[in-house]
Amino acid sequence: MAPRAVALFIDLVLIGVVTSIISGVLGTDSHGVVASVISWLYFAVQESSGWMATLGKRTMGLAVQGVDGRQLSFTQASIRWVGRWASSLALGFGYLLALFTDRRQTLHDLIAGSVVVQR
Repeated sequence: MAPRAVALFIDLVLIGVVTSIISGVLGTDSHGVVASVISWLYFAVQESSGWMATLGKRTMGLAVQGVDGRQLSFTQASIRWVGRWASSLALGFGYLLALFTDRRQTLHDLIAGSVVVQR
């Protein structure tokens, strides 16, 4: 399995655990909102931090940076997170796009002007 896919799996498991705990405390009606907020903050905060990677990406030796090689801003990382919805809604085509671009960029990478690199 590709390192990016493994990293995403790790991240989604972590987000799922945290979401389940918080939703359990707040009540089941809030699960969708809680999941969205936690997911957004999880990705945007970590990818715009000095780590430039989520826990999953760090585990797999990956980092996210701007196409210019710089650290993503919080806004840029948030745009990347929103772009994931576009990648998913297009029947997964947005993720498959990485197979056909020189820098292995997904649709959400192209939207945000980011690229995932090996550390």
